[in-house]
Amino acid sequence: MKILFCNIAWMDYYKGIFRGIDEPRGGGSYVDRTHNAHEKYNFEPVFLTEESGYPEGEYCLGFVETKSTTGEKVNQLRIENIDGCELCKKEKQVDDVLVIYCALYPDAIEKETYVVGWYKHATVYRNYEVIRFLSYGEIEYYDQSYNAIAKKSDCVLLPRASRRKATKWKVPRKTKGISYGFGQSNVWYAQGKENNEYLRKFLDKIINQIEEYDGENWLEKYPDINYQTESNHNNIR
Repeated sequence: MKILFCNIAWMDYYKGIFRGIDEPRGGGSYVDRTHNAHEKYNFEPVFLTEESGYPEGEYCLGFVETKSTTGEKVNQLRIENIDGCELCKKEKQVDDVLVIYCALYPDAIEKETYVVGWYKHATVYRNYEVIRFLSYGEIEYYDQSYNAIAKKSDCVLLPRASRRKATKWKVPRKTKGISYGFGQSNVWYAQGKENNEYLRKFLDKIINQIEEYDGENWLEKYPDINYQTESNHNNIR
């Protein structure tokens, strides 16, 4: 199975920013400085028409920061590093990838990373794609960058209370005692399972849990308030 782990900022709903209620945390210096995060819409289903380049339907658009190099150049997401995609060095995208979104739990004393949700059968892009949406007031535009897309029916956002279960959804970070997991990058390709029994067992466990998951899905759940975030969107031109 093609699999990709992505480290993003922690939010409860990923439906945009609701000041004082649901704001990104633990996403690095950009999030700390701006109190904003490009991944804030990762689990808000949007309806796309054929004009967008996809079959008409509802999708989730996923963003993970691939960091910037000198100047304004943005690093590519090295899709050829995904297991099974070694021959895709010149391809712009790969299909049928299980993308697992993870985030640092914001209130832990030690750095602990947990799965927050996933896209099955996702298309993953080497470079960012962009789709322009109208705001709810249909006055201003919002350009959403993404490097993964999946049908709404293939996406799950775990409820906040379900995420922080160390024996179930915790994802390791490389340390002296752990030979696999997230390093300095926001993407982890989980390579080397053929030579690492512990990694193989971890991946088997996570994949089985995802395949068997039948719990609550927060994909259409919003904060319990009576207004929408001012920068949200709901349609495409």
